[in-house]
Amino acid sequence: MTIAGFKSRLLPAIAASFPDAPLEVEERRATVLQARVRIDEETLVDVYFNSLTGKTSYTLVRGEQRVLGYDNYRFWHCHPFGRPQEHIPCDEPAVEDVIAEMKEAVERLWE
Repeated sequence: MTIAGFKSRLLPAIAASFPDAPLEVEERRATVLQARVRIDEETLVDVYFNSLTGKTSYTLVRGEQRVLGYDNYRFWHCHPFGRPQEHIPCDEPAVEDVIAEMKEAVERLWE
């Protein structure tokens, strides 16, 4: 997938799930996209995509610790909410599904 293709799926998903959160998007060397959604002072969603290697990661961070994540380091796996140290194999998730799941996790954090 190209950066443009990834970005065309990511940005609408972020806008739908976190419409009021500040978003920073950085593109480097025309191959890497990094996006950061600042939800509050200690909570953020960090997304990394490299179009050359296919490396992709999605991380929900609170207080400098991963709360939930997906990445394809070695194989696609999930770091589930409540057990982020685990590596549970999974199929490649849809961008929109990951961002929606992160929104649900944020709502659970605020309960």
